[in-house]
Amino acid sequence: MALSPHPLRRLLLLSSCAGLFGWSGCQSTSPSATPSAREAAVPPPLSEPPPPSVSAAYNDEIRAILNQARAGDWIEAETAAADLKRIAPTDPAVDRIHTWVMTEGQRRRDRALETEFRQIEAQDSRFANKLSDVLLDADARSLDLPRSLRGALDDVEKASNIPEPYGRTIERSAPMVGLAEAPASQMDEVLKKTMTLQVDDVTLESIIFTVGKSTGINFVADRSLPQFQRKLSVNLRDVPVSQFLDFVARQMDLHFEIGENLVWIVEAKDAKKSGFEETRFYRLRRGFILPAHFVPTEISETRVKDKDKETITNKTVPDSFVRDGAPAAPSIDQAIKQFFAGSKYLIDYERNIIVATGTRAQLRAIEDIIREFDRPIQQVLIEARFITISESAFQQLGVNWETGRALNAPRAAVDYTGLGTNVGLGLQKTFTDVMGDDSLTATLNAIEQSGEAQTLSAPRLTVVNNRPASIRDGLTQYFYEEYTVSQTILENRSTSSLVPKGKPTKLAAGVSLDVLASIGGDGRSIMLALNPVVSQDVELVTFATISDLDEQGRVVNTFDIKLPQSRDQEIATRVIVQSGETVVMGGVIENEQSTFTESVPILGKLPLIGAAFRTKTEISKPRYLLIFVTATLLSETGEFIRYGAPT
Repeated sequence: MALSPHPLRRLLLLSSCAGLFGWSGCQSTSPSATPSAREAAVPPPLSEPPPPSVSAAYNDEIRAILNQARAGDWIEAETAAADLKRIAPTDPAVDRIHTWVMTEGQRRRDRALETEFRQIEAQDSRFANKLSDVLLDADARSLDLPRSLRGALDDVEKASNIPEPYGRTIERSAPMVGLAEAPASQMDEVLKKTMTLQVDDVTLESIIFTVGKSTGINFVADRSLPQFQRKLSVNLRDVPVSQFLDFVARQMDLHFEIGENLVWIVEAKDAKKSGFEETRFYRLRRGFILPAHFVPTEISETRVKDKDKETITNKTVPDSFVRDGAPAAPSIDQAIKQFFAGSKYLIDYERNIIVATGTRAQLRAIEDIIREFDRPIQQVLIEARFITISESAFQQLGVNWETGRALNAPRAAVDYTGLGTNVGLGLQKTFTDVMGDDSLTATLNAIEQSGEAQTLSAPRLTVVNNRPASIRDGLTQYFYEEYTVSQTILENRSTSSLVPKGKPTKLAAGVSLDVLASIGGDGRSIMLALNPVVSQDVELVTFATISDLDEQGRVVNTFDIKLPQSRDQEIATRVIVQSGETVVMGGVIENEQSTFTESVPILGKLPLIGAAFRTKTEISKPRYLLIFVTATLLSETGEFIRYGAPT
């Protein structure tokens, strides 16, 4: 029995016989059979349209378009497909290649654009994709997630939500700082009143209660106190009550606890037992200067044996990355420890909080200490400029040092560290404020561009008052100072070699500046401790030569012991300048030796007699090293500060 092929099967059969761009004949034979009655009842299948006629006239153009697409040249492929479509608009192969190229090219452009969007969004957290957007985008990714998974993703999204102001700068009304001082009671105001009292040989009990009646102060005390029976002679006129009580407390070993409406009198030794102490928290506005230490890098152990006893001492050497001599404990800690005796306190350096426990008088003492120490630390901006300048440019600037003056010659009151007046430029300037002078700065820049001057370094750093600082720029080399000669004897011949001993020594070449600034009490004068160093021309020179000899005493091997050599220019001094002024150091002369050879053309190159036609000239060019250092007082917000003259 033969079945009529299903339309789908016939379509598959047809597609398998058809090529991509051309059709070839395809025949299918099936065994003939007589249809049954059941088959006769089945309606005959619909007749299918014949396959479209495809021309092979554009195969070369189509292959070229496919090669362009395969190479990634989609724009060229789209252009060629559009041109071919205009030539043969009815050709099925041309229509198909045109549709495919246009669709695929657009898809790739959309995908590249989407990638760019994601990269931009990844750089800005405000455009970062949410987890639910990535996993629940069913339209873009054809995802069909269960409802339980969708709910779980919503919970995760809520839990990991970043606050809106994250990464932004917000303004607050006031900083969370302030000195929580002990509140003043009504009795504190009463104790500021003055009193007048004249008594002779009267017990302290009578004096205390007489003062209470005249001033309205409520005193509470145990009359059995032995101090109350001691007699005093008092002659006071217009003296504050608090001052009188302080004197009595020191002389009689008593303690006056100030309350809201009364004064409680007890013995000084019983003050803590009576529960008069309070605990207060003080939040500091400024931070602490602590040693800039890493973990200890070296631990040394010392053992001392004395008969049957052995003492072991461990010493840790921390590695400081800021070597400014900062104490182990801040100065406020030392002040509280020294002047806040008899009470307990704790300093939290991470939160800038001081917790103190003591009486009201003791808390007032610590408040005074905190008030004085919790102030901005003064800073100084140090600007330096290391310049080497030729002699002609040096004279052009008008820098004249005072030399050749007779011992008894009169001396006018002028600034001999200033710029000379007999110069071509006519710069009637001193070295004060030289860095801020636009005309001189422009002159230095012009001389440097002409090749007559060279800036070696221009460091700039901010230092804290009375804390050393340093800045360096250059090359660091290491060398060994000690060697051990090791000899190896082989076949009646000795071979020597050098073995380094100890730790290598560091040699820094370049420019460095060590500075310490101390600001005067007037806020204008700054004492500078300066140590500028210029180290250059570092090279290894032969220190000694070692030779190996054979049996006949002949030299078979030699090697040199070399040590570094450098040219150093260093100044160490202390000067006092006003804020914003400049100090100039230097004048060190370095001669540059140059040799020029002049000869008569052709004759100067002749052998033997050519020397008679050549002339060698050695020229020495002195260069001066000048170091400009400017110190300016800085505020916390970076403004330059210059205080007026004291009145």
